[in-house]
Amino acid sequence: MRFLHLRFVLIALLMTGGALGQPDGRKIYVTHCASCHGDGGQGADGEYEEPLWGRKSVESLARYIHRSMPEEKEDTVVDEDAHAVARYIHEEFYSPAAQLRNRPPRVELLRLTNEQFRQSAADLIESFKRPQTFVPERGLRGRYFNVEKMNKEKEHVLERIDPTIDFNWGSGVPADKINQTGFSVRWSGSLLAPETGLYQFRVRTHNSALFLLNSFRGDDDKNSFIDAYVSTRNQSHEKSGSKFLLGGRGYPVYLRYFTYKEKIASLQLEWKPPGGIWEAIPNDYLMPEVLDTVTVVGTKFPPDDRSLGYERGSGVSKEWQRASTYAAVELVNHLITYLGTVSGLSKDQRKDPATLRSYAHQFAARAFRRPLDAEQQERFVDSRFNHQPDPMVALRHSMLLVLTSPHFLYPGLADNDGRPDNFTVASRLALTLWDGLPDKKLLHAAGKGTLQSPEQINTQIQRMVLSNKTKRKMQGFFRQWLALDEQHDLRKDPDLFPGFDERLVRDLRRSLEHFVDEVVWSDRSDYRDLLLNKNIFLNERLATFYGAEPLQGDALRKVTLPNRPNSGILTHPFLLAAHAYHDNTSPIHRGVFISRNVLGRLLKPPVEAVAFKDDEFDSALTMREKITQLTKATSCMECHRVINPVGFSLENFDAVGRHRLEDNRKPVDTVTRYVNENEREIPIGSIHDVATMAAGSRLAHEAFITHLFHHFTKQSINAYGADTKASLHAKFVKSGYNIRSLLVELTKVAVSHKAEAKPLAAK
Repeated sequence: MRFLHLRFVLIALLMTGGALGQPDGRKIYVTHCASCHGDGGQGADGEYEEPLWGRKSVESLARYIHRSMPEEKEDTVVDEDAHAVARYIHEEFYSPAAQLRNRPPRVELLRLTNEQFRQSAADLIESFKRPQTFVPERGLRGRYFNVEKMNKEKEHVLERIDPTIDFNWGSGVPADKINQTGFSVRWSGSLLAPETGLYQFRVRTHNSALFLLNSFRGDDDKNSFIDAYVSTRNQSHEKSGSKFLLGGRGYPVYLRYFTYKEKIASLQLEWKPPGGIWEAIPNDYLMPEVLDTVTVVGTKFPPDDRSLGYERGSGVSKEWQRASTYAAVELVNHLITYLGTVSGLSKDQRKDPATLRSYAHQFAARAFRRPLDAEQQERFVDSRFNHQPDPMVALRHSMLLVLTSPHFLYPGLADNDGRPDNFTVASRLALTLWDGLPDKKLLHAAGKGTLQSPEQINTQIQRMVLSNKTKRKMQGFFRQWLALDEQHDLRKDPDLFPGFDERLVRDLRRSLEHFVDEVVWSDRSDYRDLLLNKNIFLNERLATFYGAEPLQGDALRKVTLPNRPNSGILTHPFLLAAHAYHDNTSPIHRGVFISRNVLGRLLKPPVEAVAFKDDEFDSALTMREKITQLTKATSCMECHRVINPVGFSLENFDAVGRHRLEDNRKPVDTVTRYVNENEREIPIGSIHDVATMAAGSRLAHEAFITHLFHHFTKQSINAYGADTKASLHAKFVKSGYNIRSLLVELTKVAVSHKAEAKPLAAK
């Protein structure tokens, strides 16, 4: 018994850190640290309000505490005491494992985001029509006619695909067969919107033109979007308009043009996409096949919550409730007005109460992503038709009730406890990959019960991943990961950088988007190519500015610049210019961007932000020398020993991303030492070393995996299990770092998740 008692005492001493004279980490923390950081590392008001969470190892934490803590009493907790405190806080609340243990996340019941609401509404209406199918050919189909009198087409003489609508014929004609006295053209096809947002359009001509966009054919004059048909005596004139469009979809385009007995003939069809500039609509966004119209909800929503770094439908404010209700009213009014076109019902069918009731049942089931149960049939459809003598009014009431129902707005309400059923899998697949509703193939598979086995689910994922809807969502991920939508002003000093104008910036952004698309949708789809690939897309304007071999035209072509040390996105001129001042480089901005977004480092806000003021430094210094002076304080260097080396490795690229060998008439110095997450110093000679480090870094891989998971699922990756990130990383490595394979695997995780007990609102 005495032996057992002694054994228990020894165990207790070991557990409290008191054995063999070892310092007690908890006691030291309470004495010296808790007043600023809180008893559980949660932070303290008026002191250090940021929680003590991070990814440093125990050894790294110990070195930091030994060197820097407590502030202004740095010699208080050192050596073994620092190690004891580091071990205590790492195990109790600092490490990711401790965070998961103390605050286990769960899959949240979320409403539709604004994008998901709009995409779901469009999917709902499209489900009653033919699905959109994109063809590879680009341009608009033009049918050319000779005319003999005003507005009278005499003969059809030519049909061709025109790459863009940007014509200045002057006193000439489009082709040999065209009559110089007068001719007309009818173009048709589709506009492909690359992203969601407000687009501006304009028609410029010396003659007459009529432009229809996403309009129903019939009375062209009545349905015209831009009417420039009124004669101006052969003077140049323009008409414009704007439309809110959903990204990843095609919109029918009809354009009529007419000239008769006029000296000058011209026509330009131009747009200004979200965040873009006025230009002739590029060939990449025009398709000669005419698609069906898209139902677009134009109601303005308040912004979604982005506090966690990605959009999610977590907040339900009065403003959002009002907007979603107005959007439902807008959508129902549109459906009733164009019911024959959007429903596929004939005129006689639209007068038949039984047919309208059946349509209402289908509408509700597709909106709710599953067949209606008996209570839902009665509440959302039958009660409306049973008590309303006018079937059209009953249909209106039913659809409005459906679109404002939590069953439409909160997809997770229908999740069954435990293993997800077929319709839950279909709903999760569509929301994860498309931000929308299940298509007919998914619903058919769910109805047959063939969305249960891993093989069946994988077959659907492989089909869906190649959809334009998935490609649109993937492009949205890269806009968020690379912070492209935050870069609204890339203007530079025109005296220092002549030629760096808005047209060049537009081309640079498209160059970056082309590069990313090629990497992701290539056979390799290799994440490492994002960082190490030496190719870049240039056109004539970019090639001239960046000193490449001469190119012709606006089309982007893949080239390699032999005298430029390219490393994928890290050296792309758009990102280099975006993270620079108007007249000089910014190692800090570049270093922060790459450290956080690419390398996956956690950087806390500075205790005291210090602005960079160039005129306060010796004019003979290089930018590297200035930043070294600015950040030399101990309080700064805790983060800047991570930031600065990364930024300095890019100093051989100027403020517009051109390669340089000198800064301020001194040789550029990119050699430095980087401190990684394990406190190990790594020699850096150039940005290629940083790229190579990121390409092989598990921390960088997991950061990319986490960003991608959050963007597609709108949920915390940790809510799907403590091992999910590690499991996805292992599969990522095994696939050869294949981005599309990673998307497939994370989708499997999201759709196969077993739901916990339903929230009260769902019961």
